[in-house]
Amino acid sequence: MTPAPKSTTTTKKRKYKPKNLLGPDQAVISWREEELHNLIQNFGLSSDWGIQFPTPNSTTLDAPPGYMILYADFFREGNFRLPMSKFIGEVLTGYNLHISQINALGLPRLTHFEFICRVNRVESSFEKFNTFYFVAYTGGFYSFSSRTKEST
Repeated sequence: MTPAPKSTTTTKKRKYKPKNLLGPDQAVISWREEELHNLIQNFGLSSDWGIQFPTPNSTTLDAPPGYMILYADFFREGNFRLPMSKFIGEVLTGYNLHISQINALGLPRLTHFEFICRVNRVESSFEKFNTFYFVAYTGGFYSFSSRTKEST
């Protein structure tokens, strides 16, 4: 039996460098209109809602009066759907947050909690959610972190 040949290439471990996340007032929306139309079609968003393509160089704080900016990742990664559930509205109101202030990775905590409650035939509520999670602010956005003994 002969030993396997040694690789001639070397692999270096990359150091993880966290990106400096921009807040909602700094992150410029850089979409193509075609991407918005694909999102509308893929998620069955109603034309009655008057969805608009953002103006060039706008941020989430630049929505026209009566409109709000939603991240595509809410739909793609966070299981967010419109119309929004009462539970999500209750949590946002309970923490005094606007949907555009939530990190796209924080939204799945809300939807997952709601799904788990439904599966177990338990009514989801802000009070129950707040028992297990607290709101955390990092990188210009809010998210939800698990409560531990140290965080209570």
